[in-house]
Amino acid sequence: MDSIVIFIKIYSVFRRKNYMRCSRGRNYFLYFYSSCSKIILMNIVNVFTDKLGKYGNPLGIIIDEKKFFNKVKRQQIALASGFSEIVFINNIQKRDISIFSPQREIPFAGHAVIGAAYFLDQEYKKPVKQLISMRTKIKTWAKNRLMWVRGDLSITPPWNLEQVVNTLQLEKITVKQASSKKHTLIWSWIDKNKAIIRARTFASDWGISEDEANGSGAMKLTIKLGRDLTIHHGQGSVIYTKISTISGFIDLGGRVRVIKRE
Repeated sequence: MDSIVIFIKIYSVFRRKNYMRCSRGRNYFLYFYSSCSKIILMNIVNVFTDKLGKYGNPLGIIIDEKKFFNKVKRQQIALASGFSEIVFINNIQKRDISIFSPQREIPFAGHAVIGAAYFLDQEYKKPVKQLISMRTKIKTWAKNRLMWVRGDLSITPPWNLEQVVNTLQLEKITVKQASSKKHTLIWSWIDKNKAIIRARTFASDWGISEDEANGSGAMKLTIKLGRDLTIHHGQGSVIYTKISTISGFIDLGGRVRVIKRE
C-alpha cells in the first residue's frame, strides 16, 4: 500500500506524540499514512496563544486552489494529522475555505477560522474581512493584536458543557477518566466577578482525546452564561469571547503565533 508523506513547515512550537523528525532540518516533520503517494506542504499556526506566544491549538493549513485533494483524501489527511481540524484554502482571492475535523467536514470551528484568517492576512498582506466556509460567510477582523471572528451559534458543533466545583477538581481529571464523556467542555470559575474561567475539553468520541483550545465550545459557554468571558483553556491557551450585537452570534478572539513563510 502506498503512503502519503506530508512535509510540514512548522510556524510555531508544539508537541505531538505521532511525529518523527526529518533529516532535512529541525523545522520539518514527517507524517505517514496510506492511500496516496503525494507530498503535501502543510502550514502550521498556533491559535489562542497566551501573551508570550506560548501554547495555543495547532492548526494545519493546506493551500489547495487546484482541488488536488477530493473530500475523501482531505478527510484522510485530517484524520492522520493528529490535529483537531485541518483547513484547506480553496480560493485565496475569495477567501473560500474548507474545514475538516478527524471525522467530517464542518462549516465552523473557532480556532480553524481564526487561524485561517490570520494566515491569509499575514501571508498576503491584505486585511481579511470575511471567510467563506461551506457557502457560509463568516465575518473576521483584527483588533488590538487579536484576530476576531463572528460565529453563528447555529452552525457550531454540539458541545456539551459541564461545570465542576473548582479548578482543583478540573485539573485532576485525566484523559482516561474523561474518555467516557461525549464531546464535553468542562469548566470552573477562576474569578466570577471578572468573568475569568478555567476550562478543558475532551472529545474522544470525535477522535480528540483532549483539545488544547476549543473556540466553538467557548462560544456556547458564553451564550449559556450571558456575559463576555476570558477563558484559560488546556495547558495555557487563552480565549476571549464577547456577546455579539447580532442575536445568535458570538464574537470569538485570540492571538495567533507569528508565522513566517520562507
